[in-house]
Amino acid sequence: MRGSPVTREILSHRLTAVVEEMAETIRRTSFSVFVKQTADFGTCLVTPGGEVFAAPRAISGNLMIGIPARTAIESLGPYRPGDVGISNDPDATGGLVTHLPDIWLWAPLYAGGRIIAFAFSFVHSSDIGGDVPGSISWAHTDRCQEGLLIPPARLREAGRTNEALLRTILSNTRVPEQNRGDIEAQLTGLAAAQRRIDEIVTHYGAEALGDAIEDLLDEAAERAARLVDRLRDGSYRFVDYVEGLEEDDVTTVPPTRLSLELTVSGGSTKLSFAGTSPQVAEAINLPTGGEPGHYMLVFALVNYFCSLDPGIPYNSGLVRGITAELPPGSIVNPGPGATCGVRAAVFFRIMDCVLGCLAQAAPESAFATSSGAVAIATVAHADPVTGQRHVSVGQPLTGGSGGRPARDGLNGTSFTGGWLRNVPNELLERDAPVLVEEYRYRPDSGGTGRRPGGAGIVLRLRALADEVTLAVRGMERLLFQPWGVNGGRPGTPGRAVLNPGAPGERELGRINVVTLAAGDVLLIETAGGGGLGDPADRAPDEVAADAARGLIGAQQALRAYGVVLRDGAVDAAATERGRAALPGRAAPFDLGAARRAYDERWPQAVQEQLIAAVGRLPRARRPGAYRAAYLAAQARAGAGPVTAELVRDVIEEQG
Repeated sequence: MRGSPVTREILSHRLTAVVEEMAETIRRTSFSVFVKQTADFGTCLVTPGGEVFAAPRAISGNLMIGIPARTAIESLGPYRPGDVGISNDPDATGGLVTHLPDIWLWAPLYAGGRIIAFAFSFVHSSDIGGDVPGSISWAHTDRCQEGLLIPPARLREAGRTNEALLRTILSNTRVPEQNRGDIEAQLTGLAAAQRRIDEIVTHYGAEALGDAIEDLLDEAAERAARLVDRLRDGSYRFVDYVEGLEEDDVTTVPPTRLSLELTVSGGSTKLSFAGTSPQVAEAINLPTGGEPGHYMLVFALVNYFCSLDPGIPYNSGLVRGITAELPPGSIVNPGPGATCGVRAAVFFRIMDCVLGCLAQAAPESAFATSSGAVAIATVAHADPVTGQRHVSVGQPLTGGSGGRPARDGLNGTSFTGGWLRNVPNELLERDAPVLVEEYRYRPDSGGTGRRPGGAGIVLRLRALADEVTLAVRGMERLLFQPWGVNGGRPGTPGRAVLNPGAPGERELGRINVVTLAAGDVLLIETAGGGGLGDPADRAPDEVAADAARGLIGAQQALRAYGVVLRDGAVDAAATERGRAALPGRAAPFDLGAARRAYDERWPQAVQEQLIAAVGRLPRARRPGAYRAAYLAAQARAGAGPVTAELVRDVIEEQG
């Protein structure tokens, strides 16, 4: 270590206070509901070389560890005091930006006349233009549909705001005043960072601060390596999917395959995504810039480290020991211009794959997977007086988390999107002509187990005016259930229904965009988390407590746990008989019936054969070629399994 351990510890807390003050400043002074209420924003401090050395733990989106900041920093150098960069361009920032609504700002921080660090922040804009309110749609196939693209530029130069640039940005969005307020909140947060760094340097000196930054990064790397050493050396593989699209029981968009091999060796880890689907036409591509420690690849590992060692320094040293194989032109390393609005669907599924690998490397500390999605509904409507179009953000609809080694899964929140806060119903009803008729936990949705998965959420909205448009992104786990581990059962999949129980009731699938007339009802039910451990090992009194809380019904208690409840109390004799009739322990992973059926129809080796063949094509051809070959092979197979010979024939025919 370069400096005093006492000074290092003090400065660690001071630096955390700086980024949390930046975050609190944004939260308190921002304009949009999505930033102020939902907290979809982030702040951090970064070395001149691009490593995050301080990030908030208590506020904002906890997504900053591993952001690739170097390309953005280099894009605008040399810097002067008062400069502030801005961008929402995934390609030009090397994967710092992962979709266009995230507006990033950064500023150099000075000590003794030299740049000692950079302050970064982002806010998720409620709208950045494009062809749908909220700017995000799974169906986008051209980046121009996704909104205004801002290449790296100076929003402020030597303290003077580029008003022409700011006006251009605001004029191309549906919510210019909200965006102005959020950007100004970011600028205020960046100014607070320089002010607090000045105070630290005055008290401790620039050299001591620089030493502490490097020491904290090294300490995080060393402690993370020790945690990796606890895992069994070896290679562990897990495959999961972002769901495709079916119309009238015919596949029109194939599922997107995420294949992860986690190799543990000597305190380091390698993430290989070989065998993962090529980039797709739809807007779920994840721009990582090919960075091995990218924050949307390593988030589950970072959480794992922090869970086992809560006092570990929270910085990008945690990911120094991670390498990755990210096939160019794949869904996790797409080429320039790839649509990416719903890239979180891939991000969340990567987390599930990492958990699946860790469950094999350390079965005794395995987690079941969570609901695997965060569905955000953007509500657009016309003001009845002015006719002006308004855009509001509805609830961030996640589901239950998976069962944990020592605790049940969390209800209504998940590992995947638990940092996002819910929006008070009163605010949503104030901002849009809707009535929230239901907002509650979803009974019988958590996967059963010794530690059951958390319950999903029920949201029922009634439109109070015509032409209320909802653009919903991120609806997932509607087919493939959140899987259970070590005998636990999978969670119940999600669903979305228009006008349930009424004439014309219609299943909406992942929704995308739907326009409601006055009186229409939209019902969304999110998935529950997977269960952990054999349900037969859960104490009957715990099952009775779950029923008393409304998480499961009496039939589920009997069917899944063999527990007989009479007037809320356990019938011991009947329960003994019920438990004797329970099926045996499930496999290490219970992926659910739909996933088992899919794996039988599309064997893993056959999928890899098709992906490898498409991967040899020029990058521009891959999305269309993969879909065409997949659909042709499946159509020829009919109701039977797709074979290697059939895929080979299709590949040869399509060139």
